[in-house]
Amino acid sequence: MRTLAVLRPRWAAVALAALLLVATTATSLAGPWILRYAVDNGLVGDHPDTGVVTRAGLLYLGLAVAGLALARVQVRLVGWIGEWLVRELRSRAADHVLAMSVRYFDRTPAGVLVSRLTADIDALQDVVQLGIVPFAQAVLTLTFLAVVLVALSWQLALVCLLPAAALVAATVWFRRASRAAFAAVRDRVADTVAALTERLAGLRVVRAFRQEAGTTELLLARSRRQLDANVTAVRVQSFYLAAMEFATVGSIAAVLAAGGALAARDAVTIGTLSAFVLYLLLAFEPVQSLSFLVTVLESAAAALRKIYALLDEPVDVPEGSRELVRTGPLAAEGVGFRYGDGRPDVLRGVDLTLRPGERVALVGPTGAGKSTLAKLMARLFDPTAGRVSYAGVDVREATWPALRSRVVMVAQDGQLTAGTLAHNLRAVRPRATDDELAAALAAVGAGNWLAGLPDGLATPVGEGGSLLSAGERQLVALARVCLLDADVVVLDEATSGLDPGTERLVEAALVAATAGRAVLVVAHRTSTVRGADRVVAVNAGGVTDLGAPYDTTHEYLDQH
Repeated sequence: MRTLAVLRPRWAAVALAALLLVATTATSLAGPWILRYAVDNGLVGDHPDTGVVTRAGLLYLGLAVAGLALARVQVRLVGWIGEWLVRELRSRAADHVLAMSVRYFDRTPAGVLVSRLTADIDALQDVVQLGIVPFAQAVLTLTFLAVVLVALSWQLALVCLLPAAALVAATVWFRRASRAAFAAVRDRVADTVAALTERLAGLRVVRAFRQEAGTTELLLARSRRQLDANVTAVRVQSFYLAAMEFATVGSIAAVLAAGGALAARDAVTIGTLSAFVLYLLLAFEPVQSLSFLVTVLESAAAALRKIYALLDEPVDVPEGSRELVRTGPLAAEGVGFRYGDGRPDVLRGVDLTLRPGERVALVGPTGAGKSTLAKLMARLFDPTAGRVSYAGVDVREATWPALRSRVVMVAQDGQLTAGTLAHNLRAVRPRATDDELAAALAAVGAGNWLAGLPDGLATPVGEGGSLLSAGERQLVALARVCLLDADVVVLDEATSGLDPGTERLVEAALVAATAGRAVLVVAHRTSTVRGADRVVAVNAGGVTDLGAPYDTTHEYLDQH
């Protein structure tokens, strides 16, 4: 029902496809009925009438041609509807994931999300390409055949009841068994992808600590679990296939025996018996195909349930509806935060105000909550108590474009994506010109570096910025800040992990990129807090304003 709701904007196309499916199925099943007419009215008796046979042949030919034409239109229409559905689900899933807070990504393996957006969506594409039309036509064919068989001879139809009942029982069992089997397959696929993604992301660490053998053993173990799940699914499918074949063959044998007896007593005509047997033979193909198609559909249903489970994850940082029309201070008001129910508070009753143009440095021991407070101020996630406001407006009430035009955060890793330097800079301002991009880099002191690149702004940066140094990645991240022209910049240890020379270069770029803006900087080093108007210590869940004097800050850092 939920998928039907997704298809609601395409109801007209779905209805037309259903009508075409009915028409093509009816034309494909007309042959035996026409044969019955030809046999009973043109061949049986003392004076065969070839005219009847000729008319029957021409009628069958016309219906066959019409059926082929309708089938072509139907397949194209259903294919278009199916591809639209896959695109819509992929788009909704991607949008939903992107709406999540960083906390969601902290607790959800990246490999699982990759599996949902790739392998599970691909399973739906397989159904679109291989299963929707054949499955619907098989079910409709069997429904039509049941009606036609009863209309031809209710006595012979009764003979088919026992094999049909056995087939229904096997189908009910298969549906239950295959649902569990294919759900296990989807889970094992996600586990394998998650392990592979995690190890590839940390390949440098794997090699540095000679963990290749352990990594290979882990991936083999995940692959064996995936293989076991697939073997179980195949075993369930093979049993169902055997049951379907037995039911079909048993039905034909029983009808031939009973039909011969009825024909001898003139209870059925030769034409009726011939048509009945042909219809049973026509039932063999859809019954056989259902064993494969139900397998494909169950696999797709398992994938669909995983996708819907992802879509059902509550968005923990929902977008507001207010615009931020005024500039003003960014303030934490009685803010408290914990990472999950039942876990201790990381922050409690924190009050901190960052005034326009002010530079505030957050210091404190590792694990005190400095980065957590910075992420709350930038609304990467929401507090569990209190609120964060900008110019008096709760940031939870602001739209994302409005908030991000006012408050921007630069993380310590300077994350870039595969593509060119220009591509990564335009991530924050898609319509920025090349001159504006070059000006942003020049503003952070990277103009000479850009001029020295043979390809300039077209220089590839590699996946995750792997072709750039750590300092160069941070310069690009700071150039993005210049392009955004935000009022508040939150820096989460932007110089962490840099060598002293690169650190001085990036610190100079920080000053240039944040000139005239309010800055909240998270720092572990005393060098990072130089130039701060105010230093705030974060410790034991609270904050302490250390004021401006650098000596006081230096003494605090030495103690902690």
